[in-house]
Amino acid sequence: MIIAANKPDLPDEYLVDNRVYFDRSTYEAERERIFLKSWNFVCHESEIPNPGDFLTTTAAGQAIIICRNGAGDLRAYYNACRHRAAQVVCEERGHTRNFTCLYHLWSYDLNGRLTGVPEAAAYRTSFNPGGLAMERFGLVAVRIEACHRLVFVCFDSEAPALEDFLGGAAASLKMPFGAPESEVFLVRRSVVNANWKMQPENSRDGYHAPLLHRRLLDVSPPKPYRVLDHGHSVQELGLDYASGLARGTVDKVLRDDPEMTLAFMRHPLPGMSLERPALVVVLFPDTLLLVRYSTALIERQIALGPEQTLIELRACRRIDDSPEVRSIRERHWQLYWSSDGGNLPEDIAAWEAQQRGVHALGVQHSLIARGEPAREGLRGDDNRLRQFWQEWRRLMGTSQNAPLEHEGAL
Repeated sequence: MIIAANKPDLPDEYLVDNRVYFDRSTYEAERERIFLKSWNFVCHESEIPNPGDFLTTTAAGQAIIICRNGAGDLRAYYNACRHRAAQVVCEERGHTRNFTCLYHLWSYDLNGRLTGVPEAAAYRTSFNPGGLAMERFGLVAVRIEACHRLVFVCFDSEAPALEDFLGGAAASLKMPFGAPESEVFLVRRSVVNANWKMQPENSRDGYHAPLLHRRLLDVSPPKPYRVLDHGHSVQELGLDYASGLARGTVDKVLRDDPEMTLAFMRHPLPGMSLERPALVVVLFPDTLLLVRYSTALIERQIALGPEQTLIELRACRRIDDSPEVRSIRERHWQLYWSSDGGNLPEDIAAWEAQQRGVHALGVQHSLIARGEPAREGLRGDDNRLRQFWQEWRRLMGTSQNAPLEHEGAL
């Protein structure tokens, strides 16, 4: 008999069946019921500022094109030619007047209209005497909306508008992301061998912050969090490098360059102040927006499979920054990404350790049982995690944090 721990004597909403982190059918159901039904963050408007600018990406397993048409309006299309479904755009980003499929050179304008078909006369046949109705074979559009210059797509025509989806979280995104002088200056990607849900859980988990990231103990004290509708949450934080330096609790890399460390607090991004120096906004299902006074990060997950996730990380700055200030912001940003003691590498190590552990036959449940139920509090309890799973259950159409076929067996 396989030795297994007894199921904890807790209500089901305080437990997670570990199979949801690797079960293939759960992953497929999530893509259908969550990602294809929700608004998915794809980019910041500063990445495609001009008419004709475009980028390609993946959302909910769908390859898409994001662009600005001739009038400068945002447009999104499935990246599939209407002829033989080859991807029309193979470049990651660029500038163009039209899109041309490399296979048979069908071409489309920035409004998605089919404008060119080589040897089109061959489509006039006895069974199709009118020939190819080009107006019916344009690129297929995807819903696209922006809020405070953050661009989202949605594949469900019946989903609420983006503003309704974001609800109370939208106000926290206005600054610095919506400021016209803010721009994304760097995009980094990393493949993580972990289920996509581990990152949004971690982003809501204040318990780990001063334990896994010990440098934050004096530097980033917690302030209140708010649990919002639709699975979103906002966590306010303090930020005080001077205290960390005085106590000697910051990383050696910060102690060795105290002038640079203190400079992180001299160049606030738009809307940030010493009274509001840092915050964490987590949008359901999988987007993290982290602001630390002089640096803003957008962390997006692209699920590649049940146990593999592509993390897409964007860093923001001011367009009018001097070279010196840009250098300071970049150094501040590197504290999050850097393999030399950065937060993200530590988080990734924890997620990958968790992914290996959830396969243990004898340990079938994880706990999300810290703290009394509340919509506000400090960062150490699990209310934000429970709220994530509450929205997960609602969209998945289940009453337990478990694979659908195991409903009732948690």
